[in-house]
Amino acid sequence: MLLPLALALFAGPALAQTKPATPPAPPAAAAKPAACASAGTLPQTWSGQAYAIDGEQLGGVGLKAPLKLWGLQAPALRDAAKAETVGGMRARATLEDLLARADHKVKCRIARFDSDCRLVAQCALDEAQPVDLGGAMLASGVAWGHELEDALAWEPRASQRYADAEFEARKARKGMWPAWLGEK
Repeated sequence: MLLPLALALFAGPALAQTKPATPPAPPAAAAKPAACASAGTLPQTWSGQAYAIDGEQLGGVGLKAPLKLWGLQAPALRDAAKAETVGGMRARATLEDLLARADHKVKCRIARFDSDCRLVAQCALDEAQPVDLGGAMLASGVAWGHELEDALAWEPRASQRYADAEFEARKARKGMWPAWLGEK
């Protein structure tokens, strides 16, 4: 009988001082990874001459960080033994051919830094009829959609457009799809 009385005397003031639960804070905007401090601030856009590093990355003249094309993944250019892979070479050659159409001039809208401090961007050829590089790579069948759940603020339907381009390339067995699907 003394125990409940003692608990009431000591726990009563403690319970009275507790604060009501507060709603959780909204998620913060994606912060730049700490390792990317030397890359500078995130630009909103970039225009200039670019070259293909591999099937998903561009090197831009005057840029510190490489550009990673938003929404796609291409085969690795080199394997673990540092030998070039057929899929990686085909993807890089396709990207380089696209760039050559516009004399390597591109316009990019930059979404964020990725974990490797690359500028994740949606890029298009800088010509009268701009060609979206990521969409063209998917449509040619040398890359597949990647992280399409991360919608772009300036083009919310880009994810669906990219998924459709990948589906059509896979259905038509374009590019690398026959090998990826285990066909000869």
